[in-house]
Amino acid sequence: MMTNTLTETTPDTSITILRTLIADLKFTQLSDIELHDLSSIAAESIEGLCHGLLHTGESLENGIQTQPQNLGQIGAWLKASAHIIPILLELYEQSTTQLFQMQNQNQNHG
Repeated sequence: MMTNTLTETTPDTSITILRTLIADLKFTQLSDIELHDLSSIAAESIEGLCHGLLHTGESLENGIQTQPQNLGQIGAWLKASAHIIPILLELYEQSTTQLFQMQNQNQNHG
């Protein structure tokens, strides 16, 4: 019987799979304006998601009652946030790295 030793030693979650897929995108094909936009949007989105998570956590800690019919929506939002934050972080890191490389190339050729 063949076994997959990779999944036995390092089980991938949907979060790590998504981040890996995003990391494989070709950021070298984007212009500096597109990279700036991508980096800014990702950073702003990360900040907004973190504020939302903090607010939800503080609300729960302070005993603010959540209606039972809203629990499914809150759970779905938290799961989506858990997937989106690493993706946004990867987008931010990749676009920033590519911008840095482009700037270094321009300085070396200029």
